[in-house]
Amino acid sequence: MSSYVSGGLSGLHYCEPRTDVRREYRLISHIRVASHRLRESRLIRQYREQVTLVNERESWASNLEDSDINETLGRFRASARNDRLFREDRELLYQALAVLRELCTRELGQRPYDVQLLCVLAMVDCQLVQLAPGEGKTLGLGLVAILFAWCGKPCHVVTANEYLAKRDVTELEPLFKRCQLTSRYLDSETQQSQTEEYTANIVYGTCNQFLADYLKDTLAAGERTVNRLSLTVGYLQGKASTTLKMRGLHSVIIDEADSILIDDASTPLIISGPQPDPELQRGITAAKEIADHLESGRHYWIDPVYREVKYTSEGEQRLESLLDLLPPLWQHPDRRREILQQAIQARDVFLRDHHYIIDDDKVVIVDEGTGRLMPGRSWSNGLHQAVEARAGVPLTDPNKILARMSFQNYFKLYHRMAGASGTLQNIETEIYFNYRVHTLRIPPRLEPKRVVRPYRAFQTNEAKWQAVVQEILQFHERQIPVLVGTRNIEDSERLDLALRDCGVACEILNAKNHKKEAEVIARAGRRSSITVATNMAGRGTDIKVDKDVLDNGGLVVLMLEPHESTRIDWQLFGRTGRQGNPGEVLPLAAADDELLARHLPRWLKPLNSAIKHGLLANGLMTFLILQAQKRAEKRAFQHRQRLNAFDRKTREMMSFIRTNA
Repeated sequence: MSSYVSGGLSGLHYCEPRTDVRREYRLISHIRVASHRLRESRLIRQYREQVTLVNERESWASNLEDSDINETLGRFRASARNDRLFREDRELLYQALAVLRELCTRELGQRPYDVQLLCVLAMVDCQLVQLAPGEGKTLGLGLVAILFAWCGKPCHVVTANEYLAKRDVTELEPLFKRCQLTSRYLDSETQQSQTEEYTANIVYGTCNQFLADYLKDTLAAGERTVNRLSLTVGYLQGKASTTLKMRGLHSVIIDEADSILIDDASTPLIISGPQPDPELQRGITAAKEIADHLESGRHYWIDPVYREVKYTSEGEQRLESLLDLLPPLWQHPDRRREILQQAIQARDVFLRDHHYIIDDDKVVIVDEGTGRLMPGRSWSNGLHQAVEARAGVPLTDPNKILARMSFQNYFKLYHRMAGASGTLQNIETEIYFNYRVHTLRIPPRLEPKRVVRPYRAFQTNEAKWQAVVQEILQFHERQIPVLVGTRNIEDSERLDLALRDCGVACEILNAKNHKKEAEVIARAGRRSSITVATNMAGRGTDIKVDKDVLDNGGLVVLMLEPHESTRIDWQLFGRTGRQGNPGEVLPLAAADDELLARHLPRWLKPLNSAIKHGLLANGLMTFLILQAQKRAEKRAFQHRQRLNAFDRKTREMMSFIRTNA
């Protein structure tokens, strides 16, 4: 309860000192992260010594009867409530981990590896751990959730998507029940209130679900969030029990921490309500008609980096002749420029089956980073209505903002935070700067046998498509399973048609058939299987490979186009070669790929032109891809910093505390 109240107060009363963000980032954060990196080997050695102590108590735990285990678990819960379980004297913690390891063996048939216990000990100390793909993050996060939930306060486990939340709860529920804890997951498809879900000791869900429920609670509480005493009295009087969903913000465990804490942090979550605006609908309809009279390259061009519309002199003249089509409200130069930009972007930038799909006559946004649907989300400033007009579906009312918060500010409200991911490299400083949490890199249990080939260069995208079909057919003849990663739905369906024309069937995994995700993933590791997937096959996907396939070289991953972030690419690469098994990664890239067009530095464009003219150097293509990704990641970082600055200024303006200039 108290955590919730302090969270409700943060937006009104908290105000950070005015500091130079860049200077603090470069000096303080870099120094502290570098110092932690120097101590990393010593910390890992200490945690390994603690794991040895846990192993010494394993024989004692294995000899316990069920009645003795129940009594022992009760003792651990009492110690956790008194905060004695996490003190420097970790004897009780070692015993608890030994008992939990024994329960995992009995209830799940899985004995946690030493590296998983090492991760648990690091996360108990509120650190983020980088663990190689396939090392068992799911079980490790579940063990940490049990330890945190024993404190008697809410424990939230944040996953990358709903599929993983449901999968993890279903898989670990026998262990949670044996540990005298309840567990639930948040289901966005259920229309009823999710208050019952939050009564569980451990709650799994996505960051969007948790933050949305928190904002709804702040709206429902109303004036009772002004001070802690009034909200506490409201709870004692029973006034808030029927309106608030969450029991507070105490402990959070984050799976795929880099995606949630960094990638998703650039987009704030907004709670809004429909507000009819007939003038906007008339303006959107008229702007669509005007956009149909304009030609790209002749009347306008689109900035490939920021996707802004720039008009030519002929385009300006053409617009002047078409102004009568716009309603009077939208003929002002600034408003005209705004609504026409939305109409042109809806036609040329935001593409169907790439950025969105049509489901039940509604525009549903597709997350470019994960490839998953984002129901209930909408673009702002009239862009969503412009896309609806272009798609030919009924226009919805624009939304009025009721509450707004970034993921960065939300996770700062938790009392205790931990997490894990396989790709935390190069962002340790930013994570520490934003959340004051260190990152620990855990060595893998088994050395990976994954072979990652350099990028194969092609002059054009069409040439790349022809080559990838031939590559798939060759692996298919050798009975080797193939996972093909595409950037959007359209490309996955195009490849499916190309393979069918060659007489070969494949499985498709994208946002349109997300309900079949479990079935598709279960068959992806079988002999001769071909799976074409978007980024949905990346984070959290565990493909079980048959033994005869491993003897034949393992799963092959083909990547058709690189992403803006190297971490997204490596998440796809991590679907093969897991737990010391063999595997192969074949990335492909063309000189006219979107990444190179948008983010390649200008001084490197002549080299890209050389590839277009026949200089097919794979090493050169790999260099260009890395430089473009480096620039894209830098721009994404700058965008996140601007968002932080905006949120900080907003808190200052809404604060009652006077700050010194």
